[in-house]
Amino acid sequence: METNLKAAPAWMIPEDPGVPSVAALASPTSRSLRRADRPSSSERAVPGVVTREYRIPNLARACHVLRLFAASDEYLSSSAVARRLKMPRTTVLRILHTLAAERLLQRHGFDFVASPELRTGLRSMADTAVRAAAMPALKELSQVTGEAAYLALLAGDKVVMMETCDSPHAPCAGSGMRAPMDLHCSAFGKVFLAFGPRACLERVLGSAPLQARTRRTLITAEALATECGRIVKQGYAMDDEEYEEGMRSLAAPVWASGGVLAAVIGVSASAATFAEQRVSDIAVLVLQAAKKLAGTLAERTKE
Repeated sequence: METNLKAAPAWMIPEDPGVPSVAALASPTSRSLRRADRPSSSERAVPGVVTREYRIPNLARACHVLRLFAASDEYLSSSAVARRLKMPRTTVLRILHTLAAERLLQRHGFDFVASPELRTGLRSMADTAVRAAAMPALKELSQVTGEAAYLALLAGDKVVMMETCDSPHAPCAGSGMRAPMDLHCSAFGKVFLAFGPRACLERVLGSAPLQARTRRTLITAEALATECGRIVKQGYAMDDEEYEEGMRSLAAPVWASGGVLAAVIGVSASAATFAEQRVSDIAVLVLQAAKKLAGTLAERTKE
């Protein structure tokens, strides 16, 4: 059972801070002390490089907590946060209460959720970081599959292609933002439904029957729920001419720290070149690209 924390004591300023006189500052002894206290050139902080002596562990933990909440609409308890981030529950509890007191989180009983301002701001920062890290992975995926590779992000109840590498024989386009697509009929969207926030899937299922873009589109709640279960088991999603006639896509989740779904990566091609017998081979390559991009994001988070 969670308990209310006592407020930490305020910092106190000494009544006599002991400020030295001008004469004392001018003395040879004072000058030598100031020179001795000054860090050498080898000890000074290098811009852009975080050394262990300058890192504040609890502040770093608080940043991990903020990223977890910013990427989720869920209400999470201190135990759930501690389990996901593998942190001591007492530490997490103190961080949560502090963030709630600063109005970065909202508290509901024993659970917490991100404030709308926090979610919008940090998601924007996270999306920028994912997009910057994704281009090498997209280029490699396009080269090994011979097909166009995409990075997709969730935007409300739509999925948006934020980056693309159109061809292994041409430079990556970059910032290849496409029109938002429905979640239920695209491989990228179905990954978000299967692995993303439960509330998002429930909203889509609750709006059935869904729009049929082609004769293959899944429009019933039962069919889509079954499809999402299959996606969770196999680890990737397929769009077999469900969004557009004559086009196939395959996509996989990109995980961030704390089990947060950061993005979706995959390929899309005509059904003629992306034949059914290639599905298993391309699935392996897409899953490898997703894992590699997740590793890159994890390394950048530690920097």
